[in-house]
Amino acid sequence: MDQLEAKTVRLYVIEEQEIYREIYKVTLSDKAPLEVLQVAGSRGISNLAHTVASLSADVLVLSIRKLDAAMIKEMEQIRSGYPGVGVVILLMTYNHQDIELMRRLAMTGEGGMALFLKQSLDQVEQLYRTILAVNQGQVILDPPLASFMFAGKPECPFLSQLTAREMEILGLLARGYTNSAIAASLYIDIKTVEHHLNSLYSKLKADPDYNDKHLRVSAARLYFETIRDSLNEPQLVPAAAGQSA
Repeated sequence: MDQLEAKTVRLYVIEEQEIYREIYKVTLSDKAPLEVLQVAGSRGISNLAHTVASLSADVLVLSIRKLDAAMIKEMEQIRSGYPGVGVVILLMTYNHQDIELMRRLAMTGEGGMALFLKQSLDQVEQLYRTILAVNQGQVILDPPLASFMFAGKPECPFLSQLTAREMEILGLLARGYTNSAIAASLYIDIKTVEHHLNSLYSKLKADPDYNDKHLRVSAARLYFETIRDSLNEPQLVPAAAGQSA
């Protein structure tokens, strides 16, 4: 993902583990243009939407063991009521019961959002780029999570209509690349990327689950449905170390 213009991005961080709270305070505070407003423990989850609004946070980073219905309700309130606030959720574990909650949250609201397993972001630079992209309005799903979230749906003719270049661009989009980063990766002009995306989105409209407010999520869902057989389907996932979008 590309770095954005130097406009201050105000962060509110919730981290359940004390050792990581100290790491966030030190490492994220040193990364311009980020400004860490507060790093709270799990008690910070209570009345979260109000806290985010009162702090005038641009991005919420929520690092927790797993989601539950109460947390999802707070996240939906933020995404619906404060569309300018980006949300980054880092999970240690999840199971089959969590999948519908995550899918619902990904399709709620219009602001930026990233949903990752903690082991998928093992470097500060990866988290930094994710925060900037979310602040720009991007919706990013960890590939193993996305594969599981959107698995089991019937095949759709959407992907068969795409050109080779559109498939290339879709693969990068699904991994969280911004338009500028796609252009840089493929050595093409950003206007060319936008042209291919417009063509891709026009073909996407025929899909029954098409969502015109979340075009990137809808496109990524279909991409991950296609490649899910080549990915390892996750079950209950413990903390480890891995890759970034």
